[in-house]
Amino acid sequence: MCHFLTISVPSPLVPEVPERFRREIHFRKQLNISVTMHTPPNWTSFVATSGGCSCDFYRAGDDFPEDESKRIIKYRKQGWPDAKIQRVIESRAKTTMRSAGLRDDIVDMVADFAHAFGQIRLSLHWYLDDTDTERFSLNDSGQVLLADFKRDTTILKGESTLKIEEALSRRIGH
Repeated sequence: MCHFLTISVPSPLVPEVPERFRREIHFRKQLNISVTMHTPPNWTSFVATSGGCSCDFYRAGDDFPEDESKRIIKYRKQGWPDAKIQRVIESRAKTTMRSAGLRDDIVDMVADFAHAFGQIRLSLHWYLDDTDTERFSLNDSGQVLLADFKRDTTILKGESTLKIEEALSRRIGH
């Protein structure tokens, strides 16, 4: 199905999408126990999406060639003309030139939340079934300072969860 990026914060409410991201990103509460079990009870988890999933937010680095052929088959089955398919492939090729990890604007959004809350947790999972009920295991990737995460977002891998702290001296929640 798709990647979904969950952000968990030490707050009882899902925060509003920061104004500068409102046109591109949407939030909805994450209730899946496979994700929420990695956060303290007083935290809130939410899925950040664009176009219904988070696939465009994250790039594994070596997944594009296989995805491209699958997309071409999918688009042809949907009756897309070859010219349109070619434009999409060329557009995706430009976006895949960026390095693996999270997209730059998503890193900025993560940083905004880390600044606002002192610490957050990110979880990334490739769902095969319903996002509310699918059961799965996430690897705990530990904890990292925001500055280190911003230098290398590949610390967050698929099928994992990662705690990000703005600074060691500022701790909210658990």
